[in-house]
Amino acid sequence: MVVNRLAFGLQTTHNTLGNLQLVSQYLTVLGNLGLALRDTVQAREILRSSLTLAKKLNDIPTQIWVLSNLTAMYQQLGEKGSEMENLDYQTKKVEDLQKRISSACLSSHHVELIAKVKAEAHQLSETDIKRAISGPSMRVDLDIPESIGLSVTSPMASSSRLMDFDMGRLRKRKA
Repeated sequence: MVVNRLAFGLQTTHNTLGNLQLVSQYLTVLGNLGLALRDTVQAREILRSSLTLAKKLNDIPTQIWVLSNLTAMYQQLGEKGSEMENLDYQTKKVEDLQKRISSACLSSHHVELIAKVKAEAHQLSETDIKRAISGPSMRVDLDIPESIGLSVTSPMASSSRLMDFDMGRLRKRKA
């Protein structure tokens, strides 16, 4: 039953978002859960699927995460050969990631991006200071659409709608 719910969650994530990187990370969490529940057969398959997706996406951080989970699993199972092989591959991936980060930091594009972000952060902090000085009339309340220039479609506040929704769910459960 739990596996069916997890599989449904995975399928919904993929169908709704279409984001394979998120699916790969979701699988890694599920694999971790399988290890915690001592279901190593399911955990192994789930983690292998996650690793396959992460490789396809060239998502090195997720690959490292999956490999560390697989290494821990092999260690628990006493599979020394698989554990060592996995650990070697994980070490190579960590080195690859470090090289890529170093290369990115040395790139002229990286330096330009950092300078741009610093300038934007400086401008934002000046705006925040001006808002704080001007007082409460300049503050934006995201629960009130008028405060950001949106017209109101419903007279009910969002918190009231949530409360009504919860009350409706409660009534259905009691019935």
